[in-house]
Amino acid sequence: MKNLLMLILLFFSVNVYSDNEELEQLLIKLDSILSCSDKYVAEKETKIEELRKRQSSVMKPEEKLWLNKMFYDEFYVYNADSAMIYVNDNIDISRELGRKDWEQEWLLNKVFLLSATGLLGDAEDVIKSIDINNLNKDLMFQYYDSKIYLYSHLGQYIGSNQELAYAYYKREAELKFEAQKYINSAHPSYHSFYASLYKDYPRGEEGDSIKEQLKRIVDNSPLNTRYDAINSYVLSVMYNNEGDEYNYMKYLIYSAMADIRICNRDIASLEELSNILYNHSDIDRGYTYIGYCLKSALLYPNRVRVVNISSIMDKLRYAYQKRNIEQENKLRTSLSTVSIMFVVLLVSIFFIYFQNRKLVKSRRNLDESNRLLSQHLHELSEAQQMLADVNNELSDVNEKLKISNNQLQESNYVKEEYIGYVFSICSSYISKLDEYRKNIGRKLKAGQIDDIKLLTSSTTMVQNELKEFYHSFDAIFLHVYPDFVEDFNSLLRPEERIVLKEGELLNTELRIYALVRLGISDSVKIAEFLHCSPQTVYNNRLKTRNKAVIPKEKFADTVRSLGKMQK
Repeated sequence: MKNLLMLILLFFSVNVYSDNEELEQLLIKLDSILSCSDKYVAEKETKIEELRKRQSSVMKPEEKLWLNKMFYDEFYVYNADSAMIYVNDNIDISRELGRKDWEQEWLLNKVFLLSATGLLGDAEDVIKSIDINNLNKDLMFQYYDSKIYLYSHLGQYIGSNQELAYAYYKREAELKFEAQKYINSAHPSYHSFYASLYKDYPRGEEGDSIKEQLKRIVDNSPLNTRYDAINSYVLSVMYNNEGDEYNYMKYLIYSAMADIRICNRDIASLEELSNILYNHSDIDRGYTYIGYCLKSALLYPNRVRVVNISSIMDKLRYAYQKRNIEQENKLRTSLSTVSIMFVVLLVSIFFIYFQNRKLVKSRRNLDESNRLLSQHLHELSEAQQMLADVNNELSDVNEKLKISNNQLQESNYVKEEYIGYVFSICSSYISKLDEYRKNIGRKLKAGQIDDIKLLTSSTTMVQNELKEFYHSFDAIFLHVYPDFVEDFNSLLRPEERIVLKEGELLNTELRIYALVRLGISDSVKIAEFLHCSPQTVYNNRLKTRNKAVIPKEKFADTVRSLGKMQK
């Protein structure tokens, strides 16, 4: 059921952070991790069960003390009562072995548990019993750290008594300055300790450096250890003191993720985050988070935190009730509106019913009139159809006549153009032959027989005349059909279109289809006209048809209709 509720929260929670997509994504990820909290608890219980199996074997006091420490590591933020059993057992073992240093260490662990569960007077009594003269440097830091933790909880527990709370918090700050004498950079709490030391005071370069180092550690951490949770939480507090709400929430979420993964039931980050969500009107998500915190605090148990959680839960419960009242009022208003609309709809239905009866009667009369009109219209339609048929036949005849006239006009125009062209060619050739005859005669008179042989055996003249002939044909054809090349290319695939070289009017491929456009379809005649082999003409026509975007069998007919004639 809990997982189902979390999934509903993932899909339907109000997105109050739509202006900051990263924060919303982090909250969605936190919701997902929270929905898997039972899985993390099961993994924790599996580890504890594995440790219990090792208790059955007979162990030396030192071995038992070490196993108890492993139990304590699993329980100290998960189940304080169970953790206290192993702490007391290790205190007894230490005394039995005469190890005063071990005894002091486990007394300090006991102070932590008593402070965490809200037994603050007992914690104060235990810490007063510790002889600090027998503590080494590491235990001295733990001693001060335990007192800091105790005074922090005393300040929270006092609550509304601001003067006394301030005294406890001031004492907590003083103890931090004492504790820094006993911590070095190798200690796992080094960065979080110094961050908490500087968080409430002007930091300067040293404080800024600590914050940047701590940020780098958190951003690169897997967020699955107690130290990850503490580091993230302290960093969030530093950003909060700077007024940076975005990073404040971001690192609170990181801390909450780590706390849930390690099954920390003394969870402060999620409690603080639920209060922020309440202030942002994200009541559903905030209520889910604070519910998880209350359940964890009761299971731990943490008496101080239960009080704080109850205060936040009361605010969220009041917000829920207020929202429910508003929704009920809106629902009543909606129901009233719907009821009025229903009455209006009912009256409208009766009105429409009676109007419909009148309409049916009128429609019957209209149908009869339409029937008579339809009969007359049918007769008129038949007459119009007959007239339309005659008009269509006449239109077809006119269209055919128009096409014939256009074809005849085009044919006459082409004939006129090409008759002039042929006369010009013939006249030119007669002049060239006469000049050629005179040139031969001159050379005969001069006895230049070798020059005559050279002149008559060379093909240069023929090639030049062919080139001039092609150019003249291209020019007169494009004069008659200036758009032929563009229209012809439109029949080919884009990548196969013909691109003429500089100075060319037409190439062989275009000349062949220019003759087809003029009505010469026989490849033999085209070959004679262009002075090439019929096979060359056939191959060119076949290759061009294969490039076409239209069916091959329609290509020649389409070419015959290409080109708007220039008049």
